[in-house]
Formats: sequence, structure tokens, C-alpha cells
Amino acid sequence: MTVVVTEREPRGDSLTARDPGWDYRDRFTVNTTAGQYDTVDQVVSDWFTQQPFWIRLLSTNTVSLAAVARIDASGGYRVGSAIGSWRVVHRDEHEIVFGDSLGFMKYWYSLALPSDAPNTVEGSTAVRYLWRRTGGFYFTLVRPFHQLFVKLALAKTVS
Repeated sequence: MTVVVTEREPRGDSLTARDPGWDYRDRFTVNTTAGQYDTVDQVVSDWFTQQPFWIRLLSTNTVSLAAVARIDASGGYRVGSAIGSWRVVHRDEHEIVFGDSLGFMKYWYSLALPSDAPNTVEGSTAVRYLWRRTGGFYFTLVRPFHQLFVKLALAKTVS
């Protein structure tokens, strides 16, 4: 099965839009099979468990899946829970937002099951440069790889 990941304009109603002043935002979508996901928690669990260990290591600073199992067993991704360096900063019934900071830059990554787009999973990123020059320079170098990783990870999640 070929999985197509499409870049789209960031949503104004995304939980990532609650924090104004982002220097960069993106959104990628991928179609799923009908009924593949009932909850956004299922999407997030697949996001973490379906990735190659090297992507988990690069993006969340962990290769362990034990945290995913603990969160699944405890009833879901609550604000304040974490997988590696990614901490849940916002959530609602359709979207979970993880956040992390590198000191010179903070970023949020959101996974969503949009209510207005059945059988679709979204991945969205928001980045703010805390140190304008350092953050901007770093993300300029990382951005092409970030977009590639997000596309690969979304495709792996739903396949």
C-alpha cells in the first residue's frame, strides 16, 4: 500500500495556534483506512511504536517503548505525561500536543484526528526561536530533515 503524506497550511484552530508568536509552523496530513483510529491516543501510541528506533532516538531522546506502554496502561496521554523529552503540553479529544525545548529554541509537535476530516491523521509543528540567531540558524539547517522525518513517521504510523 502506498501512503501519501501531503503538506498543508497550518490550521488556525489547532492547539498549537493557542500560543502566538511562532517563527515556523507546518502541517502534514495522511489518509487512513476507515475505522483505523477511534481516538487520538491510538494515533499517538502508533506514532511512537511504529517508528524505527533511530527516529525515536533523534526526535524524543529515547528508544524505550516502556513509557508508551505505561501511558497506554494508565488510560492515555494526559497533560504533564512524557515520552522521552516530549511532554504533553495541551490536549483535547482530537489533538495531543507535545513540547520540548533545546534552550535556544522551543518546539511543539501535534498529532490530531481532525473532526472535519474523517480518516485523516495530521502532524503539525510549531517552532519559536528563543535565541533569535542561534535558533534561526539551527532550524534553517534542520528544517529539510525535520520535514522528511515527519513525512516518514506519519507514513509509518498509519501503514
